[in-house]
Amino acid sequence: MVGSHMATSKKIICALSIFILLFGVLYSSALRLTPLENSGYMRLSSSSEISAFLSLLAHHYPSAEKVSIAESELGNPVDALLVSSNLSLFKNRMRDDDKLTVLFLGSQHGSEPSGAEALLRVATDILKGTLGPYLDEMNFIFIPNGNPDGRNLKSRKNAHNIDINRNYMILTESESRGIIDALNRWSPDVVLDVHEAPALKKKSLARQGYLMDFEAQFEAANNPNVDQDIRSYSFRRILPQLIERVQAKGLPAQRYIKSIHSIHRPVTNGGLSLEILRNMAGMMGAFSFLLENRRDPSTGAYPTPLNIHARVSKQYLCITTFLESIRPHRDAISAISRKARMKWKNPHNKAPLYLASRYVTDPSNPKMTLPLRRIDTGESIKHTFRYHGDVEARLPLTTLPAAYIVTSHQKFIQDILARHHVKYRRAKKSSTFVAHVKRIKRRIFEKINARQSQTRYVFKERKMDYQLRRGDLVVDLNQPAKRLIPLFLELQSAGSIFNNDRYTNLVQDQKDFFVLSAE
Repeated sequence: MVGSHMATSKKIICALSIFILLFGVLYSSALRLTPLENSGYMRLSSSSEISAFLSLLAHHYPSAEKVSIAESELGNPVDALLVSSNLSLFKNRMRDDDKLTVLFLGSQHGSEPSGAEALLRVATDILKGTLGPYLDEMNFIFIPNGNPDGRNLKSRKNAHNIDINRNYMILTESESRGIIDALNRWSPDVVLDVHEAPALKKKSLARQGYLMDFEAQFEAANNPNVDQDIRSYSFRRILPQLIERVQAKGLPAQRYIKSIHSIHRPVTNGGLSLEILRNMAGMMGAFSFLLENRRDPSTGAYPTPLNIHARVSKQYLCITTFLESIRPHRDAISAISRKARMKWKNPHNKAPLYLASRYVTDPSNPKMTLPLRRIDTGESIKHTFRYHGDVEARLPLTTLPAAYIVTSHQKFIQDILARHHVKYRRAKKSSTFVAHVKRIKRRIFEKINARQSQTRYVFKERKMDYQLRRGDLVVDLNQPAKRLIPLFLELQSAGSIFNNDRYTNLVQDQKDFFVLSAE
């Protein structure tokens, strides 16, 4: 009996030793970060180590709890750490109206790993007290490692070779579905998506001899269907102050500039598509932002190509400055966000819905001067670009249908709708609707760039009495997701299911489109 107790005690001591050792390794590698010299390096945490560390935080601090929001193709959990001074209410989706809810997402692209490390540090500093005052004012959802397979594979994409941050309309991937579920579950007022961007664009700007020369870039949700008050407050108040604060701390910062393909072409800001998390979260009523920090080339004499320690320190500075910047606006953000959600859920909302958008020249600001760096000499230069900085909302849908009727491919459509928490029903009995039917004349496939293409449909529309058949899918627009549904199902929508390369073949030339609009 004594021997049995001794053996059990040894097992406990061994387990505790492993626990302490793991805690020490992860704590030192991910959390004790300070601004470093260029010679300092640290080892990146693996996805399993990040998951283990979140478990340690949840075990050590009563204000934290780890939950799994998805499982990747290779069986890795996508973990979230909930942090709240009133955790029991928060984890059960009960909101405290005096607090903001902030969601942080890191490492959606596995080849941009330092965001996860920076978010681990921010979470720990909030819990252990360095950033403690925020705990009295905000609830947090930390998803530090949004793409665990991509991180382990050192790939931008996940194990299915899909870019998660271009997947928020069709939601084919478990990782993106889990993140959307988190947005629906906790309804954050604020979202920050943390990325790194390569300074070297081998297939475009580098061929002309230049690097992009930046340290930090920020953008807000900019799709024209995002609530106007959210967009206005983000771009006029929060972003300018955030950029100014980061610069005041010695880190050059600017508004996000989309990849520069040529010094002779216009530049624009961040993408407008709802396939991007920032815009989808904004559409759902959150103040949603992007952070992109510089990632140096891995070859050549550059300051931080592999210096993860320095890269994490820059991201930590930007994330904590982001918290500083939203703090004075807490009441305004809360009021505007919650009003936007009420409008989003209001079935009587009459605001036009825009099926497409694009960047155009702003006559008051037609040019922009940006820093570049010559690859051959390392010289920093200023180059003036034509600037397309105005967003033109196109193809307004001023009258939304009462419902959509899906007469074919119902299982496929209902799966996508269900992923977005859209309500639908299967017809069980016959009834008659006045419906608009599109006759497809032809499809036109257009290449946008090396990675993107789109499909335009030429059709003729007619009105008819449609006899509902058993099994037809009926999607009533009298529901909270009213303004999202047409963006999935209208052929002219830039984000339409049928504008995706994989699904355009569901629509056939010289036949009626199988999605009808009911009056």
